[in-house]
Amino acid sequence: MLKKRPSTQFVTPHSSAQRWPRRTSAPSVFTAFVGGLQGARTPDADLFHDTWHGLRAALAQEMKRRGLWESPPHYLGVCGWERWDSEAPGAGSARAQSALGELVADCYAFIFVDRLQSLKRHLLEKPEIDGLVLLNIRHFLHERQRLHDPLGFRVFELLQTAVEEAVASGDLHVLAGDRKIRNDTLLGFRPAAAPLATPADWERIALRWNDELMPGLITAQTRKLAAVARRLRELLLELPGLGVEAFRFKDLLDPLKRDARGRWATLLEEEEDGGAGVSGQGFEEVARRVSASIERLEADSRTRSQLRTLWHHLWRQHGEEAPEAGGPPSYRQLGQRLSIPRERLPGLFDLLRQIVPR
Repeated sequence: MLKKRPSTQFVTPHSSAQRWPRRTSAPSVFTAFVGGLQGARTPDADLFHDTWHGLRAALAQEMKRRGLWESPPHYLGVCGWERWDSEAPGAGSARAQSALGELVADCYAFIFVDRLQSLKRHLLEKPEIDGLVLLNIRHFLHERQRLHDPLGFRVFELLQTAVEEAVASGDLHVLAGDRKIRNDTLLGFRPAAAPLATPADWERIALRWNDELMPGLITAQTRKLAAVARRLRELLLELPGLGVEAFRFKDLLDPLKRDARGRWATLLEEEEDGGAGVSGQGFEEVARRVSASIERLEADSRTRSQLRTLWHHLWRQHGEEAPEAGGPPSYRQLGQRLSIPRERLPGLFDLLRQIVPR
């Protein structure tokens, strides 16, 4: 099969002079690439592009396995794109810009810059390190999800823990897929259970569960968190009573995440409209994670500073200060209070809604 030229802006005069398609990537392309990196010497252009192409393919495959390919790119910190297969219009270098291309560049730095010395040390002891590179791809996506989609990541962790405990106790069985409980894991309440011919109404199930679990599903800590996890497992074991004998982990996880994101996005809408929103100690953890996402946002320093100011104001409103009497402040009043031009406030609220996505 002919190779397509990878979407990358890292084009050298050497690579530009080469004709495509080039040789197919060898199974040990990552090993050969790391082994060939010597000091400040420019790596072989063909080997670099084979490595980039291999990294891009492996990253996309892992994203699809995790169910991230259908999610908006900003869930992984890539802003300004609607889909992962979106590309900039035009030709030439502009055409090489894409949502996936941005993520590949970050993943390349994560593995082949930040962890290069570690890879080289492993290569002194092992004949190949391709498996270690693939492991680092998983670590990269894990970190990006944790930092840029804290709400979705929290729901994933809690549901995964509830399922793992149910499997360990024998109440639930892994029928197919990854036994570490991933999106593709097929679970059943009997060893020979089969999925329903007509899928369960997972959206309604998620809505009912979150009516009971929220906001503790996101905000609970220590002992309260243990109670939420325990109740989540109890709800899980009630599924056979709804006619569900087997299900794929992703089928339950995705509706739970969507509903949780929607409820927390409503928090910002209520604040903008003057609602009371959500208060409590658990909000501090969400505030901390959102603050971290603001710092990593690809925006100018002025926008990040104003986002930081607005978010800290919302945090104080929900965590420390009593609700304001006389209704919510107007954009003019809020702008004067925070020293932010009022015409920028709608856009800043929109950015915050992306950081706390639906």
